[in-house]
Amino acid sequence: MYTCVTIKPIKEVIIVIRHTYALVRLGNILENIRNSRRRIRPETKLLAIIKANAYGHGIVRVGQYLNDKDEVYGFGVAIAEEGKALREGGVTKPILILGATDPEHIPMVVENDIMPAVFTIETLRLLQQEAHREGKKARFHIKLDTGMRRIGIDNAKYLERFLDELGDCPDLILDGVFTHFAKSESDPAFTGRQTAVFDGFVSRIRARGYHPIIHAANSAAIIEFPGLQYDMVRQGISLYGYHSDSNKSKSSGLIPAMEWHSEVTNVKTIAEGEGVSYGLRFVAGRKSVIATLPVGYGDGYKRCLTNRAEVLIHGVRAKQVGTVCMDQIMIDVTDIPNVRIGDKVVLLGKQGDEEIDADEMADWAQTISYEVLLSISERVPRVYE
Repeated sequence: MYTCVTIKPIKEVIIVIRHTYALVRLGNILENIRNSRRRIRPETKLLAIIKANAYGHGIVRVGQYLNDKDEVYGFGVAIAEEGKALREGGVTKPILILGATDPEHIPMVVENDIMPAVFTIETLRLLQQEAHREGKKARFHIKLDTGMRRIGIDNAKYLERFLDELGDCPDLILDGVFTHFAKSESDPAFTGRQTAVFDGFVSRIRARGYHPIIHAANSAAIIEFPGLQYDMVRQGISLYGYHSDSNKSKSSGLIPAMEWHSEVTNVKTIAEGEGVSYGLRFVAGRKSVIATLPVGYGDGYKRCLTNRAEVLIHGVRAKQVGTVCMDQIMIDVTDIPNVRIGDKVVLLGKQGDEEIDADEMADWAQTISYEVLLSISERVPRVYE
């Protein structure tokens, strides 16, 4: 069952051909950026992290929207393909790859003026070779490992060898140096130890005559440790309205940027003792009214939400009942009068005085808000306002 719904656009009319869609409020993303800018110095740069399809919000559209905003210096992505997609979408601001870059993607990086994170001498050499081949100057950032134990240079001896090699790379420009905090939302002591290690590495780099952009603070650190902003901060999850500590999302003044909507496609009454959906994992304890929605784990509505989640309909909460199917879920509307086919349902967002956010859904699914937002699949149309 399909329909066409017109949503208020930015520049053009956007048509939604499903009852189930995600509404992305771009203005809320900008307001979350301004929230961060109020916490940092005016001269501090802000890198908007839009990797992983902008945490499910749409990497190209979010990048295009923020590309002309003075509050944003540039963008952080995870892989070269994301940076290339942004360039093809007309994004002109600096783009930094935060993860490792595959050797075969070095030409893509240089051709598209994307800055990789470099932490091995081998990658440094490959980048120099490609920059020389293309007759270009290639900018990059050094990634330092101060405690995350993922990627990055983690000892002074190797850093000195790396800097020696860099001295023989005339076509490379050291644009920045960064690390990543492991527990900035909850552990000041560990963050302090990471900071001390980072500062020691940075001193060695500066002693060689380099003056790169220094950055370490992620979303949580922007809020919890504004004194560690250095030259630039990296705003990730808080860009989209959430804190890595789910208890602090609302108190930090963040506004969720994504809503998830659906619609009733069927309503039926079942008798006491009847079961619902695969495995009959919900059995009615009374005569019940069950409504069906056209959304399921194929859309990213996790199967583990079975008999745990709630949705909003007629401005009140309704329990999800029965096993979450690939394309449909059922809700119990016995105590909600006059539910009909076509009634609007909110999976994430506000309706009336009630609200369900990604932190609450993450609690039901025993995960984090990041995964909830990223799980909403590509077959759910993104509509922008």
